[in-house]
Amino acid sequence: MLALPISTLLLLASSAAAKQCMNISVPVDISARTAIFDLPIPQSNSDATAFIQNLTQQGRNFTDLALTGYKNTAGKYQISTQFCVPSVNNVSTPTLQILTHGIGFDKTYWDNPYNNFNYSYVDVATDQYKYCTLSYDRLGIGNSSHGEPLNEIQSYLEVAALAEITMMFRNGTFPGVPKAFKTITHVGRHRPNRLLHELILHALLPSRRQLPPRAPEPALPLRQRLLRHRRHDPQLHRLGPKHLHHVPAAMSIIASYGLTDYVAGLQTRQRVEYADGYLANANADSNQYLFFLPGFFDAQLALAGEMRKQPVAVGELLTLGSVPMVNRFAGPVLVLTGSNDLPYCGGDCLATGIPTLPSIPAAVAANFPNVGAGNFTAYIQPNTGHGLNFHYNQTGAYRVINEFLGGRGLAPRDPSPSPSGWQSR
Repeated sequence: MLALPISTLLLLASSAAAKQCMNISVPVDISARTAIFDLPIPQSNSDATAFIQNLTQQGRNFTDLALTGYKNTAGKYQISTQFCVPSVNNVSTPTLQILTHGIGFDKTYWDNPYNNFNYSYVDVATDQYKYCTLSYDRLGIGNSSHGEPLNEIQSYLEVAALAEITMMFRNGTFPGVPKAFKTITHVGRHRPNRLLHELILHALLPSRRQLPPRAPEPALPLRQRLLRHRRHDPQLHRLGPKHLHHVPAAMSIIASYGLTDYVAGLQTRQRVEYADGYLANANADSNQYLFFLPGFFDAQLALAGEMRKQPVAVGELLTLGSVPMVNRFAGPVLVLTGSNDLPYCGGDCLATGIPTLPSIPAAVAANFPNVGAGNFTAYIQPNTGHGLNFHYNQTGAYRVINEFLGGRGLAPRDPSPSPSGWQSR
């Protein structure tokens, strides 16, 4: 079983009456090939709106137009993490879940303190299913190191940070954790799915670390990428305090950030400050439009989410599409979203227009040609929007995730007569 050393136990804080969690800032020494963009950093809400309008214009690749070359970005960064173990940890071989938050959030997305942690995914994973968890603020966000938002904080550097953290747990070098994990799973929310996709490519194709990222494809909506034959031309309206003319490609997560305001002033409501070049949703109404299904969430929770919202770097938005569509990974894959996910499904994930395709997420199977049908699952959580963890029935989705992992042999193992070495170092 996992027995943490006394020095680590002194750092543990119980965020609820159950799991024990250690909050620690972890140094990572990473490098990645990043793009060089010739663009002005947005300095105002008007600049931010113009940036999103350029980024989401259909029929052209704005990322490619702004790209002037590539460079190697290397440095030492701090990643803010929370490592949690079950309150009763008597498994012989524990499994770690690494949890990656999406755009607009930080690591508290997975361990939300609202209503006595009633919405906490970490609580369910640790004390109901006996997993260990590691949630973290993605590079550039929250209490992790920030950086230059255009030519530094980009997808491939984020992937490098995630890969480094994963290898620390694999090698037994993560600070304060006494031994390596043999079994590690990754759970990510919308934007992280791209990061995890690329992380898998790194694991399978290490030489990719030396290759420059390809110029991203045009910012097409996911629905259009999967169902290109369908005509789909919705219009997006701004829900912030100022008027924004119609923006095409409304189903794209990038287009969703057409609802953005420049982040100036966000630091007055947050624990941390951001430089020019970080964008955030304008207000609580914008967040509701993107993440919440009316009638199926607690309005006070939505307001709490507004107070903790996080921005996104323009460099990350420009490199969202840099991940190759096809992945050679052959292990189990679960794609899960809410039935009324707006950014990725246009508000109805079952409306595919193809009789043989049960849902829009089911089409993701084409991206994993080496994953057998029995190892790929697309699950639609009912009465839920894009921000799955913020809805009344979120624990149903939590159960699906953890039982999917357990059904593929990835659950923590029961005690055995000879525990496999989980003693203090």
